[in-house]
Amino acid sequence: QNDPMPQDTTKFFNVTSPYGGEGRNFSWSAKRPDNFYGSDSDMHWFDIADEASHEDSIRALAKGGFDEVLNGIGEYLGLDSLTTFSIGLLAVTKADKGYVHVDFDNTGRRAFNLLINLETPGDEPELTVIEEDAMGNFRRGQVKYESNFGVLNGDAGMHATNECNHKASGGVRLTASIFISDLKEGSVAEVAGHDNYYFPFGNEEWIWAQAGRHWKKDGSVSLTSDRGRDPFIPEDHLTHCETRVGKNKEKCWVNGIERKRCYKTCGFFMPDDEFRPGEERLKIFGW
Repeated sequence: QNDPMPQDTTKFFNVTSPYGGEGRNFSWSAKRPDNFYGSDSDMHWFDIADEASHEDSIRALAKGGFDEVLNGIGEYLGLDSLTTFSIGLLAVTKADKGYVHVDFDNTGRRAFNLLINLETPGDEPELTVIEEDAMGNFRRGQVKYESNFGVLNGDAGMHATNECNHKASGGVRLTASIFISDLKEGSVAEVAGHDNYYFPFGNEEWIWAQAGRHWKKDGSVSLTSDRGRDPFIPEDHLTHCETRVGKNKEKCWVNGIERKRCYKTCGFFMPDDEFRPGEERLKIFGW
C-alpha cells in the first residue's frame, strides 16, 4: 500500500507452499498494469508464474472444497465439463475509476472468470457491472461481495473494480480470480487469447491438454481425484530462443516476448516425466 509498483511493471517472487511442505517453493508474479482507457487505480495482479505453481494452486482449491463450486456451476449452466486453467489474486487500496472490460467473448458461454472476495476493509460495494441493451443503452449496477458467494463473469460480461480509498485505514481489498472453462475445440483459441500477461501465456496446446480435467457431468473426474492434464511437450514459438533469453535465461524472468513465447527454452512447463499424466495429483504432490 505504501510502496506501489510503477504502472506496467512486473516482479517475480518465490513463495513457500502452505500445504506442500518445507522446501517446496513456487514462483508467482506481481504486476501493476497500466491505467487503461482513463481508469485510475493502484490495482496489482498476483499470478502463478509456471506450471508447478499452477499445480500447487489447484491442490489448494481441491483442499478447500472447490469441487462443490464447479459442480454447482456445471449443473446450473448445463455444461459438459469444467477445467480451472488460471488462478490469481487482485489487490487494490485506492481506485478513483475502475477499468471497464470483459474477460471473454464468443466462447459459446463456455468460459468464465469467477471472482471471490477474500478481504474488504470497508462497507462499500466492491464490483461494478455494466449491461448494454439492444438499443445501445448502458445500465450500471454495484455488487457487494458476501462471504458465501462469488461473481461469475462470462461472455461479454462487462465489469470493473468499484471506486474505493482504503489508504487511511491501511486496508487492502483482496479478491481471488479463477478462470474456468468447458473447453471445446471451437472456443479454445478465444479462451487462450483472453490474456497473455501471465502463465500459461496463451499457449493453446497446453490449455487444450487440460480439457475435461476437473469436473464432468457424469461425475467421473474431480479436483480431489485429479489425474492431471494430457501429455504435453512445449515448443518454442520464437526462433533462436536459446540465444534470445540470455546466457542465464534472464529474459525468461522479464515480462517480455521471450518469456511469453519461448515455452520450451524458459522451462515454465513441467516435463511429462516429472508431471506424470494420468497419475493422481495426491500421489504426485503428497497432499
